[in-house]
Amino acid sequence: TLSTDLAAALPLDTVQALALTRRGQNARLTFAGTAGQTVALQVAGQTTTPSGRQSYYRVYRPNGTQLATTNTAGSATLNLPNLPETGEYQIFVDPYYGETLQAQVLLASGTTGGEAIDGESGEYATTVPGQNVYLTFAASEGQRLGLGISDLVVSTGTYVSVNVYRPDGSALTSATCYQSNSGCGLNINASVAGTYSVVVSPQNGSQTASFKTTLSTDLA
Repeated sequence: TLSTDLAAALPLDTVQALALTRRGQNARLTFAGTAGQTVALQVAGQTTTPSGRQSYYRVYRPNGTQLATTNTAGSATLNLPNLPETGEYQIFVDPYYGETLQAQVLLASGTTGGEAIDGESGEYATTVPGQNVYLTFAASEGQRLGLGISDLVVSTGTYVSVNVYRPDGSALTSATCYQSNSGCGLNINASVAGTYSVVVSPQNGSQTASFKTTLSTDLA
């Protein structure tokens, strides 16, 4: 069977039904992205004939180079933080061995925020299973800070992972935050001035989470 690739636009925050009804058929889903935007691609309820087969979901930048990829036989979430450029992105759906395929796909707005040192607490919640939360804060050289994660509630599992990165992207510190402790605290030594980033990641691909954040200068 020789088939034209299925082409469709993928609007933001709208569940779309995907159906590849011909053996060997692929799909090319497109979405408009803006430089710096954060989104998450969720694939849910994928079924194939023959059953239980894997499919690739590859994301390509407007310039045609590959940005990210995942594969699944059922459900998966691919986090796409800080899109590198403005333009039309493409998601290429490729069943492993040319199976027919049905799934629900969703391009979800990312959960992001900016933390203010000694400011108000932030509140965050994910709605897509497996979605990360991306936070940033500006620090001066030599600042010593404490980041508190509180009121943590997870839908499945017991914890979320928190990783803090320096302005150059290198890892600074990390912690495992357990729901049983209602959260956790991280000590941050800002060795250089700049914008630091925090990534809160779920324990598993089926987990959603909600929590509060508080960023404070050490009391001296």
